Amino acid sequence: MSKITLPSMLSFERKLETSDGLMYAGNWKELNAHEQWKPIPIVTRQNRSTQSAYGIDDSKKTAPNPVSSDSDDANLPMDNDTLKLSFSLRVIGNLGQPFACNKPDFSKAIASKVADFKNTDKLSELALRYAYNIANGRFLWRNRVGADHIKIKVSVNDEVPVEFDAYEFSLINFDQNHEDENLQTIAAAIKNGIASNEENNFVLLKVDAFVKLGKGQHVFPSQEMNMGEKKKRLFQLNGGAAMHNVKVGNAIRTIDTWYGDTMLIKAEGKDKTETIDIDSSTKYPIAVEPYGSVTQYGRAYRPKNNDLYSLMEGWVNSDIESDQKKFVVANIIRGGVFGGAGE
Repeated sequence: MSKITLPSMLSFERKLETSDGLMYAGNWKELNAHEQWKPIPIVTRQNRSTQSAYGIDDSKKTAPNPVSSDSDDANLPMDNDTLKLSFSLRVIGNLGQPFACNKPDFSKAIASKVADFKNTDKLSELALRYAYNIANGRFLWRNRVGADHIKIKVSVNDEVPVEFDAYEFSLINFDQNHEDENLQTIAAAIKNGIASNEENNFVLLKVDAFVKLGKGQHVFPSQEMNMGEKKKRLFQLNGGAAMHNVKVGNAIRTIDTWYGDTMLIKAEGKDKTETIDIDSSTKYPIAVEPYGSVTQYGRAYRPKNNDLYSLMEGWVNSDIESDQKKFVVANIIRGGVFGGAGE
């Protein structure tokens, strides 16, 4: 049998569809008083700041910095001590069937491999990790840091919600408290959604996170990408601060701990990288990406032969390690365009 190569046209639909996250202000003592939660306004700060950029000329160091003024900001009101972040997550089935593929042999092979995968406990592990990142509040990002208390409420298909204390679930170790009954409930719901073979079947989760920060404290909505403009602009929706669905989704799919012991970093010189060893004490979960890219640190944790494309081609032609199957399937759940070189 001839080797199956990657199609030049290949894409998969995303199977974890997150909504934007709306941010509200209220008080910890009144978590169940639905009428008290109010949108958090985005305000403009007119500040004077100092020059602090590297290498600035001496003649400019005594002048104020105009770039940092007139930027967006968001805070809890002075009579509210708690942030509420609400979003929904739709879990879609029919996993493994390409949305677009111009090689029938590849489409048949990858669908067969994923179908076999769905019949193992490996899919349960993926679902558990997605559920874990909801329970630990990873999607709160900076809003999670330094909070007095964090409570997460999750309902499945509008059923009675289950609750989590986010601090009982690690940001590093998925084994901590992984037998929690409520965690297993959410993981089972996510697995059922992903494992469904029907396009129109899905599971809907509603997530409400409550974060006790203190009265008047800063909150951190998503920041808009302002190409060519240095002033900070924050994302707002329905008249209040909000978080992008992409940022929420990125946190939920931060489950990849199966990368190897080396990574790529930027090297001296234009468009050059070097491979270095990874300190085992810093092997934290990263978001599922084809090359394991973590741009804020300038790293790629999956060099050649350990990346999605190499592993996917290896799997459809023969077999790969169990953990790398989880990585490939997690990328298919992530969705995206994964075509190979044009023919």
